[in-house]
Amino acid sequence: MSVILSDMQTITTRELQRDTRTVRERLLAGEKLQWVLGKKVVGHLLPAAEMKPPQPWPDLMHRLRGTYRRPVGRKQPASDLIYEDRG
Repeated sequence: MSVILSDMQTITTRELQRDTRTVRERLLAGEKLQWVLGKKVVGHLLPAAEMKPPQPWPDLMHRLRGTYRRPVGRKQPASDLIYEDRG
């Protein structure tokens, strides 16, 4: 007789097929299940983690304006200066 060192209860494929509602209720109750086929472990069924609302994005434009206050000594774009120099 082997000793299972986890707190997972085992379920069979037949139990999963025929009694899906009970398996779902067990998962909703927070129970961890181990799906077995004979003696072989097929997979682990775990309760879904709670979804948290996403964090708001930082204001990147405000951060850019704080870093690069304004162009030094230029009031017009560099492309306009190049066009003026070329004539």
